[in-house]
Amino acid sequence: MELTDSRVKCLLDGQKLNDLSEETFDQLINISVSHICGITNSKDLSNIYGSKPDIIKSAYKDVLRLLVEAAKYDSSSVQLNSLLHCSTLNPKYITKFCEIYENHKSIIQQCLESFGNSLPHIVDVDWKLDYCIKSNFGAPAETHVYIVSLSTIKHGSLENVKFKCTIQQLQELIYKLKDAARHTEKLASS
Repeated sequence: MELTDSRVKCLLDGQKLNDLSEETFDQLINISVSHICGITNSKDLSNIYGSKPDIIKSAYKDVLRLLVEAAKYDSSSVQLNSLLHCSTLNPKYITKFCEIYENHKSIIQQCLESFGNSLPHIVDVDWKLDYCIKSNFGAPAETHVYIVSLSTIKHGSLENVKFKCTIQQLQELIYKLKDAARHTEKLASS
């Protein structure tokens, strides 16, 4: 999917932003990028309220939504520029917005990846077969033990998940994975 001009018009009320001074608009965009990325600085939204707090809050909401949606759809600054020209936003503000977006796009995308509670993605599997001669209690065990290592990636960092299992447990795991794959294929085909 990509960001469309109708979506931009829903996200952004260019008339409210045009009512802001150029200095206020610059501060608003910089504060928005800082808040998305979790950067704490001395500037806060309340510092630029002036006599129009409702307009500032509404404009702040619009700028945040547009920055997040543009980064989510991986829009280039050229695409964003052409989409914003369809709105009623001042051309100077469009240029400034696209410039700041281009400079901070990768940082915004990294910050957006860290939101939520998504599960890690498995990127590699290693396994090793061991033979257990004795158990912890000194009794002879004489069983095969598989040591499985799953390489996962979550929020850009690589982690390893290791576990041991018997051949029956490994066969049960494989069966459950195949069953999940079959259900996914059924959902995708219907």
